[in-house]
Amino acid sequence: MNPSQDDRHMLEEIENQPEAWARSIQIVEAMAGRLRKMARGREEVLFTGCGSGLNAAEAIAPAFQRCTGIRARAVPAAELVFFPETVLVPDSRALVVAISRSGATTETLLAGEEARRRNLPTLALTCRPDSPLARQSTEAIVLEPAGERSVTTTQSLTSMVLSGQLAGGILSGNAEYLGQLRRLPELAGARMERFHRLGREVGEEAAIRKFAFVASGSLRGLAREAQLKIKEMVLLPADAYPLLDYRHGPKSNVDRGMLVTVLSTDRTRVVEDEFMAEMKSLLGRLLFIGQKADSGIAASADYVVELESGLADFARDVLCLVPLHFLAYYKSLAEGQSPSTPKNLSYWVRTEGLSGAGESRGTGAPA
Repeated sequence: MNPSQDDRHMLEEIENQPEAWARSIQIVEAMAGRLRKMARGREEVLFTGCGSGLNAAEAIAPAFQRCTGIRARAVPAAELVFFPETVLVPDSRALVVAISRSGATTETLLAGEEARRRNLPTLALTCRPDSPLARQSTEAIVLEPAGERSVTTTQSLTSMVLSGQLAGGILSGNAEYLGQLRRLPELAGARMERFHRLGREVGEEAAIRKFAFVASGSLRGLAREAQLKIKEMVLLPADAYPLLDYRHGPKSNVDRGMLVTVLSTDRTRVVEDEFMAEMKSLLGRLLFIGQKADSGIAASADYVVELESGLADFARDVLCLVPLHFLAYYKSLAEGQSPSTPKNLSYWVRTEGLSGAGESRGTGAPA
């Protein structure tokens, strides 16, 4: 494996996540007053985006609702563009949070336009201060220190997820939760070498030819992001499912070439031993990422990442993704791919057919 200069730079972006998180925490906490003002009187928060932005939305929404008690959900930006009446009810009092690293993705920009047509406030979550999304939104959380040169998202994605969770902690006034989130940069830094070593070991295992990532709660969005990293960077088959749903059909794909990764939560630990034992009986390889591996996990897992963070569910989420970034990076190199500039992809997606088409789509607020 001879990584290019761009690919070596991507490795630095993966390793830089503790610093990116620390600076993102400062940015979000400096906006606390403005966030509280935006959320005042809102009955629902819609998190929207495309690709990694949508995966971030699906990771943030469950944690946000649990923390604040405000109804929250993730919606693909294109659904808000083409089928707004299936997303928003008349006289909605929603806050729309549009997530895009570049702040230039067409569908996400148009989703923001649809929100404004309905007189709804919009909050951009992006990494570019001069982006169209940042300029057009009511407010913007701009995580410039988490930006990347690579086409593939790593530190930007985890920083945006952490920022959304921080916003939930701020709006709820949950000092304990905020305190746990503030510990993440230090915890990640102390574990980075171990994450790197494990990710490289698994990524360089030639016998692994397909992947499945299973998780529940707020980790479901990160399982989808891990799937996307494999599809983008490695070009091998990858699935993402809720933990127990994987047993209802998808397990038919498990064999010696399949790596099944379990992103563990405290609440699902009661069934994870049984799940992993079943996958092992199907000859699958198993990677466990969670707080601590007990004897049942140790008996089934081929690879184990013990976070030992002392953090609760919904607070340690982004830690789980870091070893998977390393895994995808090294598997990509082993397959002769470029992890930083994946085949057929660009830094953001522009959809020409949608540009300036708001009126012709008939998506304005109902009369």
